[in-house]
Parts: sequence; structure tokens; C-alpha cells
Amino acid sequence: MRPRIGVTAWHRPDSDGLERWEAIRNNYTGAVRTAGGLPLILPIGGAEPDEIGAVLDAVDGLLFSGGEDVSPTYYGEQRDERCEDPDPDRDLFEIALARAALARRTPAFGICRGLQVINVAAGGTLYQDLTCRPGTLAHHAAKGADRRRTIHTIRVLPGSKLRTIMGVDQGPVTSTHHQFVKDLASGFRVSAESVEDGIVEGIECPDLPYAVAVQWHPERLYGEYPEHLALFKSLIKAAQCATP
Repeated sequence: MRPRIGVTAWHRPDSDGLERWEAIRNNYTGAVRTAGGLPLILPIGGAEPDEIGAVLDAVDGLLFSGGEDVSPTYYGEQRDERCEDPDPDRDLFEIALARAALARRTPAFGICRGLQVINVAAGGTLYQDLTCRPGTLAHHAAKGADRRRTIHTIRVLPGSKLRTIMGVDQGPVTSTHHQFVKDLASGFRVSAESVEDGIVEGIECPDLPYAVAVQWHPERLYGEYPEHLALFKSLIKAAQCATP
């Protein structure tokens, strides 16, 4: 049986602006399906313990997808003018879901915003924009068609779970973000960094069975690069091991 992987969705306004979609790009669900899992798109809900518990009961693992900026109120900062408008409903749901998943030891994989959500949920902080850290290169925030091409190189750190999963010490990645890890959450360690400017590109919690997150977008690369498909396969394997 394919393990059930809950994939977080994001809001998109309807064409007339009167209603919103809860949606996800099909490269996320395609990567999960290709890796052997059953993707289940999670609607954006509330933070009540019974609802969060019911979501976790319904899945074997979680994929926290990309999207909007996380509100800096969750890590005790005022919003900088360079921080884009957060989605309060999504932040509320995903922060609560990530905290509960970590506490329950549910396998969790974060991509881009998903890495930021996991780090903040566990007590870490973020740079609200690339320009907040001197020496950070602007190419991380690729837009348009550049979102699908490799932008820069990451170094996967020795001894990390990420190195074991991917089987490479470095490689090219996509990049579509302007926020990134500032203070790492307690219990987590850096597993990858940008070769060019040293920003955090991967984090993991060694004390949990599977809590892995990356700042790039492997869902755009899994069809061409086996090391990126390996990330989704590792989530599926962890979910299978966690299933009673």
C-alpha cells in the first residue's frame, strides 16, 4: 500500500476576487507519486488540537510545500517592509501542524517555505529578505522561467542525513526565495549550504526519525536528477516505516 503523504496547499484568489482556491502545483504531487507515495492535498484548516490531530491521523507523512512568507510575528519580530504579505490562515495552520508533527515524530519534509515553517515552528528565526544579510547574492530569488532552471550550487555537509539520502557532496539547484534561515531551531543542524555565499540550504533534526527540509525546489528537478527524486523516496520510506 502506498503511504499517504499530506501535501500542504496554498490560497489563490479566483479571477473575480470573490473566492479563493486551495491548490498545489502538480510537480509536488507528481514527485510524491513517482516516489511511491499517495499524495493527499491538505486544505488549510485551523490550529485546534483536535483538527490537527485528525490531520496527522489521516496521513503517514507530510510534505510542507513552498509559497508565501511566514509572518515574523511567529519568531518575535516586527514585519520589515521587505517582507511580503503573509497568509495568516496558512501560517496558523502550518505552524501548528509542524509543531504537532515534530512532537508526534511524524515524518516531515519541507521545501522552501516548508523549511522556513519547520524552522520557525521549532523555535528558529528567518532573515526577512536576502538584503538583510550582507554578502547574500540576489540570484536566490529567481523569477519567471528562471524558477525552473538551476541557479547555483549547494554543498551537502558530511555526516548529514541529507548526504546519505542524496548520495552527493554538491550539486546544482533551483532557487526561488528571498527569505531564509537566520537562527537555527534548537535540536536541528545545518545539512546543506550555498557554495557561493554560505546561506543555509538544508536543515534536519538528528533526534527524530525523519525531519528534513531544503531551501531549493527538488520537485522541479526530480525528473532529471536522481538525487532530488531520492529526497521524495526517502520521505516515502520513512512514512512506510512509521505506518503501524
